[in-house]
Amino acid sequence: WEAIEQQYLCPFAYFGIRDEVDLSGVTWRRGVGYDLEELTNVYTSSHQWISLVIQQVNQKILDAGSMRALGFCAGIKHARFVAEQFNKAGIKSVALTGENESAERASAIKALTDGQIQAIFTVDIFNEGIDIPKTDTLLLLRPTDSGLLFMQQIGRGLRRAQNKTVCTILDF
Repeated sequence: WEAIEQQYLCPFAYFGIRDEVDLSGVTWRRGVGYDLEELTNVYTSSHQWISLVIQQVNQKILDAGSMRALGFCAGIKHARFVAEQFNKAGIKSVALTGENESAERASAIKALTDGQIQAIFTVDIFNEGIDIPKTDTLLLLRPTDSGLLFMQQIGRGLRRAQNKTVCTILDF
């Protein structure tokens, strides 16, 4: 909070959005969390869920066409599904995972920074150690029981950048 007050970090607007996804049938184990394949299947089989996500982006972001978003997904299939659906909705997006080469990642980051795409959907590669100051929107599209991981993801949007007044966080 002090870093925001002293303008070292960007202020944020946080929206916790109830998405009605029922995870009660997904296997969960202490110390491990949700079964990744089952969790991914729940999210990628629900067009109602992805419609809600896109609707909320369009409602909460003044101009989705100019946003620079990072979306954190449950798995590779989930990231690809979300990127595909965003593209169909006219929001230029890519999915990046550990399967992508570093040159592909660098190209996507540059495209996001330059405004050629509006969103990168990722799995586990942007939680820490990545710096894209122009990121102005975070889409938390998966559950996490790790406070540290949650804070790392939030931190991806808090860097200050020219003309960036706020980071909008949509937590589904």
